[in-house]
Amino acid sequence: MKTIPFITIFLLMLTSAAWAQSALEDDRRMMQGLLDRQLFGLAERYAAQQVIAEGITSSHRAEMAAELVRAYSLHALNARPSERERYWNSAAAVLPQFQKQFPDPAASILIEVQTAHSQLAQLRLLRQEGEVFGDNAKLNQAQKLSAQLLGQYEALQEKVDGLLRESHSPNNRLPLTSDQLLALSRKVALQSAEATEQQGLSYPPDSLDRTNAMVQVLQQVEPLTKLRPDTQVKWPAQLLAIRALRHLGRLDQARSTVAMLRRMDPPPPVSVLSAAWAEDIRVALAQNDLPLATQMINQARGTDGMASAELDYAIFETYLSFWKQAEEKQNTPDIQLWQGRSAAVVRELEQLYGPYWARRAEQQLTGSASTGGTQNVDLLRRTAENYVRQKDWDEAIKNYDLGAQAARASNQPSEEYQLRLAAAAVAVEAGNLAEGVKRLRGAALEFPAEQDASLRHLTAAYYQSQIARQSDPPQLEPYIALLRENLSRWNEGEPAAQAAMWLAQIEFSRGNWRAATEAYLLIPPKSTHFPLAVEGVRQASLKWFQTAGAKQELVPQDVRKVIDYFEQVVLNGQSGGGEWTATMRLASESAAQLWLNYTDHGYDNARAVIEVALRSNPNGPDGWRSRLESLQVIALAGLGKLDQAQAKLQQVRDDSPHQLFEVLQALGQMGGSASPAIRQQIAQIELTVIAMLRPNMMQLDEQTRMVIATREAEALAASGKLDQAIELYATLAQQLPNDSEIQVGLARMLSRGTTAEQQEQALDRWRQISRKSRTQSPTWYEAKLEIARCHIQLGNPEEAKQIVRYLQTLYPDMGGPEMKARFVELMQGLPRN
Repeated sequence: MKTIPFITIFLLMLTSAAWAQSALEDDRRMMQGLLDRQLFGLAERYAAQQVIAEGITSSHRAEMAAELVRAYSLHALNARPSERERYWNSAAAVLPQFQKQFPDPAASILIEVQTAHSQLAQLRLLRQEGEVFGDNAKLNQAQKLSAQLLGQYEALQEKVDGLLRESHSPNNRLPLTSDQLLALSRKVALQSAEATEQQGLSYPPDSLDRTNAMVQVLQQVEPLTKLRPDTQVKWPAQLLAIRALRHLGRLDQARSTVAMLRRMDPPPPVSVLSAAWAEDIRVALAQNDLPLATQMINQARGTDGMASAELDYAIFETYLSFWKQAEEKQNTPDIQLWQGRSAAVVRELEQLYGPYWARRAEQQLTGSASTGGTQNVDLLRRTAENYVRQKDWDEAIKNYDLGAQAARASNQPSEEYQLRLAAAAVAVEAGNLAEGVKRLRGAALEFPAEQDASLRHLTAAYYQSQIARQSDPPQLEPYIALLRENLSRWNEGEPAAQAAMWLAQIEFSRGNWRAATEAYLLIPPKSTHFPLAVEGVRQASLKWFQTAGAKQELVPQDVRKVIDYFEQVVLNGQSGGGEWTATMRLASESAAQLWLNYTDHGYDNARAVIEVALRSNPNGPDGWRSRLESLQVIALAGLGKLDQAQAKLQQVRDDSPHQLFEVLQALGQMGGSASPAIRQQIAQIELTVIAMLRPNMMQLDEQTRMVIATREAEALAASGKLDQAIELYATLAQQLPNDSEIQVGLARMLSRGTTAEQQEQALDRWRQISRKSRTQSPTWYEAKLEIARCHIQLGNPEEAKQIVRYLQTLYPDMGGPEMKARFVELMQGLPRN
């Protein structure tokens, strides 16, 4: 067997190690690039994929898991407050998941340290918000969190140092080298000192607790500041020491330490030098030396490659100080100057470094922009947004209003409009729907030309509907008024169509059939609501005309207007050259039905509509064709073409009994909304159809046969054969004593009787139905109405009045608008005493 030379094995090992290191460096560069560009989601997915990748070392895998924690933490810092918890929780979940899948305590130490750093970021954010807003609850929470975190860092330090000692043993098999563990130990020491700093800053500025904490920070970082210049933690430790000196008020010492740091010429990245400049500027601000701070800003900006988030934030703090100084002196030009510069820096912070830095600046603005002197629209908007994040609704609205006023003063109408909408949204979020409605409506009406003005006004109507539901009964008039106002101001576009749809639906529910029809007619063919609108026009107009006809108030022009609408639906659809739609078929059927039911001598027009529809839809749905054919029979009969009507009936008879049953149902549906004269004709045809069905009746199921029997009784009554109808219904009622619909049908038939005996029988039936019906159900109300009617017919009007008074007292709504109207109509027919 040929052996491989040792040198070859050694070279292969070196090559493999070099490849592994190269792969890790590639991953590090990829993660840093994604995070620098704030592509947090991509960074999270990339790191998660690398954690479970095959063929990588345990230290590589652990480092990618730590990078995943870092990505989640940065995502949380830059996310909206409402979304932060999700990413903090994701960061915290990485360590236990990793330990479960890859149980290597030595490798997971990297993730433990990064997880602690994630908690440190949470602590810093919590402390910053508590400090800026004077929120003692958050500051107390920060104090507790810092104490917990310091305990974790103490345990981490012991664990890392233990692994460091173990790494020096001869049989060491740890995934991390001694150098890596030493760097990690120093990193833990630095982060522990930073946690001490945050703990100190959570206490009042002049407190002993803060002073003691800063002294501890100096003691903790002193060994780190004395490390070699190429040691990674030396420079962050120097900066931390400078901050601690500044917090202690040892400003001269802080400045000299900054100067010493600069002379040491830190290695790249330049963020160390720019952070040093930032600290020098803050020292000048602490000394209230604004000219010196300005001089330092100019020097820093004159140095190539010195830009950083920390430096720009210090510049923002300087501008804020100038602004406050100008306000103290009531120097309006300077106030506007520094407001503008502050706003510009905030925009740069957001564009260059992300939401975290912009929000920090906005938090600082919150106390400055609401003093009343601010005229910078952008600053006021940002201030308001920050109050929104803090759920301080009153202050948010106040600042949005100030921003709107400033926008108006500076002739920025679109900006004013958006700020007013934002204030309205805050009012709604705060639960003040009435204020939100008022503000939305006001903004939309004042800026009607804005692209979404109609939609915003419609949103006001929606919230008004929510307000209406809070009362019993609902107060619908303000809601309806807003919908009508919307339609009067904006008559085009989908929001207007939606307004018309809502108006139609609410009017339909209130029994205002004409108003519902007219609202449905406003919805244009291009709207997504158009198919529902056509159906709505059909239902509402049939009820409108039926009611108007019964009161002898039917206006022919109203009927023609609706017929023209349906015919235009068909004509416009045909002009497109495509296949007939369900909406076109419904329109053709509705036009034909209106021609037959509610116009004088409309038979010929109805026949023409029906023939076009049937010819254009040879494969139309069977039910629809059956209804059209039944209408065609009526049209032909109305034209005196009885032979053709009979022939059409013969065609129907050739079909199966199921087809005939569909025709019968169609006739019944049509008869329900037909005029009395047409209803009688329909009844005659129904009886003919039933006669045609009778030979094959046993092919139908029992339920269908029962429906046919009830239709026959109704048709007999409509055709003037009431006694036969009552007899048939009585037979059915005897066969089915527990069928409530049959019992109600018999009672209705008896109510139509003209003899005292029939009225007595009807009264008895309705009393039984009333006792068996659920109180306030539709059937119960109908029974009460018919009992009253029977008393009137039997010459007992006082009994009827007593029943109605009883209902009015206990149930004022009287079963809804439609039923209440029937009671009123009944009482109005009685003679006055």
